[in-house]
Amino acid sequence: MSYLPDNSSSISREQITEAFLKAISLIDKRVYPYLGRATTRVLVQGAAKRVMDKHPFLGCLIKRPYTDIHPSAIQEELSGVTPTELVNGLNDLLDECFAGLRELTGDLIVPHLHEEVTQQLRQL
Repeated sequence: MSYLPDNSSSISREQITEAFLKAISLIDKRVYPYLGRATTRVLVQGAAKRVMDKHPFLGCLIKRPYTDIHPSAIQEELSGVTPTELVNGLNDLLDECFAGLRELTGDLIVPHLHEEVTQQLRQL
């Protein structure tokens, strides 16, 4: 699923990264009361592992928690990645995160949270 609007090609890698990190933070904020803060970090790391073969640049999310990543600090790691590749990789990452959440909670959290994250990213 694509979370960014069609005009996302005019957005910089840093803006894309920041938007997706905010989306993951929103997931963390909503999931924390039910599953704990560490769950989201593990969820993101597991999702990154599952999509890393297709998107090697997401390896940075396996090495350290997403909470330790600042968009401007990872630009070197993303230097060869086009904005389109970045959007595709981060879309796949979010899809995997939601799949993991669905395994943990069924449809208790995912439908509403998915809509909220999608709306947040489309405002970019």
